[in-house]
Amino acid sequence: MIIEKNNQFAVECQIRLATDCVQEGEYFDTEDEAQDWVEDECWIYSGEGWICNKCHNQIMGNLKMRRHGQGLGLSGMDNDQDGYDGLDNDLESGIDTVR
Repeated sequence: MIIEKNNQFAVECQIRLATDCVQEGEYFDTEDEAQDWVEDECWIYSGEGWICNKCHNQIMGNLKMRRHGQGLGLSGMDNDQDGYDGLDNDLESGIDTVR
């Protein structure tokens, strides 16, 4: 979602889940510049809005904890729990960027 303040534009984080969420990107003179900034910063587009990296990491961490709780951990662990599929289903968070 694009927000406007004082004739400047920024993209707002869609979910604002993480305690350290940036909540909105930097402000620019045009909507296109604001969108280019979030793309350069590797925010995730959900189809409905943008998710900042900190909130994405929080989501992935929550999913990882849930999968481990269901017995979908690393191969060789939690073998006796229902739902263990024998695969390494550990979820990664964050994006390695090259600049």
